[in-house]
Formats: sequence, structure tokens, C-alpha cells
Amino acid sequence: MNTQEYALSVLLTALGGFDPAPLLIFAAALGAGIRKRHIMGSAGVLLGGTAAWGMALTLLVGPGLQRVNWGELLRHGSISAGIELVLALAIGGYAVWRVVAARRSRGRDTPEEKPATSPWALYVTAVVFVGIVIFDLPFDVHVATAASQPPSHGVAGWIAWSLISQFPLTLLMLLTILGKQQRFSRVMRRAWAAVSPWVNRLVTAVLGLAALLMLLDAGEFLLVGHFLVQ
Repeated sequence: MNTQEYALSVLLTALGGFDPAPLLIFAAALGAGIRKRHIMGSAGVLLGGTAAWGMALTLLVGPGLQRVNWGELLRHGSISAGIELVLALAIGGYAVWRVVAARRSRGRDTPEEKPATSPWALYVTAVVFVGIVIFDLPFDVHVATAASQPPSHGVAGWIAWSLISQFPLTLLMLLTILGKQQRFSRVMRRAWAAVSPWVNRLVTAVLGLAALLMLLDAGEFLLVGHFLVQ
């Protein structure tokens, strides 16, 4: 993989790992009166910690991930089909739960979540987000991809990955430096309130479709001995 291909991989996996949740939390904290230095500090922990965590995993486990034949591992035998079947049922069950929960909450006033009023809660939140990013598939893909690059390219790639995947938070930091963060915070919270119902429906639909395809794929192997998707 050359430099241009790696740059494209950074962009695509970062977009795949896009997460607006930290921005909403930090925007709410701004509205609650948390000082700018704590917003900047905790956001820096999240962005810098994500890049550092990714680079550390790249150095530690990246070469091993590159040596794994994922196609053979994931498409070989009844064990793989059984695992896929369990995942399909779990994902499908979660999608059904989202549908039921959405219907139950329809017409009810959603209680407004109280924003963090302690600056240290923001730092803890940032550390938690850094820790759980390993469950994000695009992050894991980039761990393996970055291992094929020189360390200097890997560091640059992870910094870019962190800033792009958390672009709204990155923009909030820049506007905070310019002193224009309060208006941006209000606009983004209103925008998310407007689009979040549609986003939630889209996520539920994608989960349901993924569960159906996995169920058909695993069922094909268990019934006739070969996967639907080779």
C-alpha cells in the first residue's frame, strides 16, 4: 500500500468511525457553564488519546493482524456459520428492541439529560471514549492498515483519523479558541435534535438488514454446506 492508498484508507475508515456523541456531550457541558480550558483539555484527551491508543495498538498487534487470513478464518466451517448465526440473532434482537423502544416512547416527552457539571466528569468521559474505540470496526481496520506504513506515516495517519472521525468535536475546539463556541454549540444541539429520529431509524434498518443477510448466509451453510456469500 503506497502513501496515496494509505491516505485514502485513513479517510474512509475515519468517516466510517464518525461519532457525533462526544460533541453533544461537550456542547451540553458548555451550556452548563464548564470553563473553556476544561472543554479544551478534555477534548484534547479524547482526540490525542485516540491517536495515541491507535498507534500503540498498531505497534503492538498490527503486524499480527496483518498475518491473519481473515477470509479463511471467517468463511471456513460450521463453527464460523454458528458464530455468524449467533451474531445475526443478537443484532436482529437488538434491532427489534430498538423498534419496540421507539414505539413505546412515541408521544412521550423525552426527559432532557442533565449535562455534566463537573469538569472532571468530562475528562473521565473522554478516557472512556478512548477506551471503547477498540470496539469500533473502522478503528480496528486502521490498526492493521497502519502497521504496513513507516512509523512517521502511522503517527500522521492516526492524528488525521482522530481529527476526522471526531470532526464536529475538532471544529468545536477551533471555535472555542476563536471564542465562538456557544453559538456553534446551540446550533449543533438543535440540528441533532432535528435529525436524530431519522438517524435512529436508519441505524435500526441497517442493523435489521445486516442481521437478515447474516442469518441467510449462515443458514445456507448449515442447510446445504456452503455460504451464500463466498
